[in-house]
Parts: sequence; C-alpha cells; structure tokens
Amino acid sequence: MSKITKVDQKIMQQHLRESLKIALKGSLKGKETIKLSLTNESKVLKMLADKEAEIKRLHNVIDIRDREISELHSKEMNLLWDLSKLQKDNGALQEYKDNNEREIGYWEKKIMSHVKKKKDN
Repeated sequence: MSKITKVDQKIMQQHLRESLKIALKGSLKGKETIKLSLTNESKVLKMLADKEAEIKRLHNVIDIRDREISELHSKEMNLLWDLSKLQKDNGALQEYKDNNEREIGYWEKKIMSHVKKKKDN
C-alpha cells in the first residue's frame, strides 16, 4: 500500500476546501432560489384567492341579472297576454262598427238635423 505524501495531502485539502466553498455557494444560491420561489408562490396564491373572490362576485351578479331577466320576461308575457285581449276586443268593436255603420250614419243624420232645427229656432 502506498502512503499519501504531504504534497498530495495538501492538494487534497485544498481541493476539499474549494469543493466545500463551491457547495456552500451553491447552497446559498439554492436558499435564495427557494425563498424567491416561496415568495412567488404566495403571490400566486393571493392572486388566485382574489380571482376566486371576483368570480364569486360575478356569479352573484349573474344570478341577480338572471332573476331580473326572468321577472322582465314574466312581465312581458303578461303584457303580451293583455295586448292580445285588447286586440281581440278591438277586433270585435271594429266588426260591430263595420256592421252598424249604416245605422250610425242614420242616427248621425237624424241628430244633425235635430241640432239644425234647434239652431234655427
């Protein structure tokens, strides 16, 4: 077995010191990287929480708008129903007027002649 010489021992010690310095520097860089990663992770989690709150708020707004739309749709249907009734009544009145126009003309003529007689007196 060969013995390690003093020169080889000094070279090994110097190499170990340099290796340890490099390992320490790498460890410090790793620590900074982990710290930065945790900072970024906390920022991302805060952003996600804010986005979730915004999405929840928007869902509430959508629900309110849906209820308003349903209410307006119901009112529109009621108005359309009332309109159809009025159109039916108007059609019936128009038919009555068309059927009785001669009679109306007769009574208008009679009333006008009666009014003229009163004016002449």
